[in-house]
Amino acid sequence: MSLGAYVPQSLAARRIQAWEKYIPHKPTVKQKEFLGLACLEALYGGAAGGGKSDALLMDAIQDVCTPNYSAIIFRRTTQDLSLPGALIDRSHQWLRTTDAHWDGIKKQWRWPLGAKLAFGYLDTDKDRYRYQSAEFQSVGFDELTQFP
Repeated sequence: MSLGAYVPQSLAARRIQAWEKYIPHKPTVKQKEFLGLACLEALYGGAAGGGKSDALLMDAIQDVCTPNYSAIIFRRTTQDLSLPGALIDRSHQWLRTTDAHWDGIKKQWRWPLGAKLAFGYLDTDKDRYRYQSAEFQSVGFDELTQFP
């Protein structure tokens, strides 16, 4: 679908569409709480295996039916993003059979209406300059405790 064929919908309708097409499982009770927050910043903690990374991915993907939406999820290193079962691998499991397109060089998914989900890293203080002047509507940090 091109942007010219876009029919305006409510945010709720766009999110329902994204959930039906791109998010393969229902959120847990705690994930629903996190996803339902109306604040600008939130911390979601807990033990390993509690679904925090899935919740970040759900949060980033739920608005991809909004034209030109842009999200990014950070880990400390690109290796942390690329490990088996980590966020990039998980995103491929969720999105590889959809109309989303993966760009392995930019480490980002792109949707037909121009939405993007990028994966970034902040290994050193200088890495923050890679993202200067970039505009994101959603910014997530996976394993925030690994950042200095």
